[in-house]
Amino acid sequence: MKSAILITARLKSSRLPMKVVKPLSGVPMIVHMLDRLKLANIPEEIVICTSTVAQDDPLEKIAKEQGVKCYRGDPDDVLLRLTKAAEKFNIETVINCTADNPFVDPVYIDKLYKHHIQNGNEFSKIDGLPWGTFSYAISQDALKKACLIKDEKDTEVWHGYFMDTDQFKWDALKVQDESVNWHNLRLTVDYPEDFSLVERIFEELWDHKTVFPLSDIVSLCRKHPEIVAINEHVLQKAGIPIKLKGV
Repeated sequence: MKSAILITARLKSSRLPMKVVKPLSGVPMIVHMLDRLKLANIPEEIVICTSTVAQDDPLEKIAKEQGVKCYRGDPDDVLLRLTKAAEKFNIETVINCTADNPFVDPVYIDKLYKHHIQNGNEFSKIDGLPWGTFSYAISQDALKKACLIKDEKDTEVWHGYFMDTDQFKWDALKVQDESVNWHNLRLTVDYPEDFSLVERIFEELWDHKTVFPLSDIVSLCRKHPEIVAINEHVLQKAGIPIKLKGV
């Protein structure tokens, strides 16, 4: 059963322009993310899923340089883009994460895949990891079904189609490991303060060679609350509510 990591990526951000290619310790943020994701053992491929808009051309270039695949599809309909990418590369199980999350954990990607398959799920999530370090597992058939039932073209935030419609078999993998369990630690990058926090983490932990584990990030933040304070006032933006056909 072929699986792959599909990274949703665009360069259109207004709050932090070009954030996913913004240099982080001299390296584009998405390249750091790719280095981390390549440590996952189960997924057979990594695909950067971006748009056909010329602004996103640098993402295709990075994909080629980093030895991963690239799919270019609908600029706004993320569900459709993921579905078409899964079809093109014959991916039965999609592991999805977004490019504004440089610390997505590869260990839990493998754990999530196993949980997803063992439970016969159509959609699976992770509960307990810091915000911006988790991923999602979705079957290709479930993606296709979600595209059929949705009545919205802007699907940047799409998880509700699987969790809130009673039309999919899904559950959450619960994180028991206290070394990484901190669900309200914000490690996503959406605002300048978020990037400043990530920069501080790299300054403290990166040796310019190896990928430091999530447990080291959590440990650092527990020991240094001033790091957590950098973006603790930032609120996660709300997504567009889901819309179903005929509802």
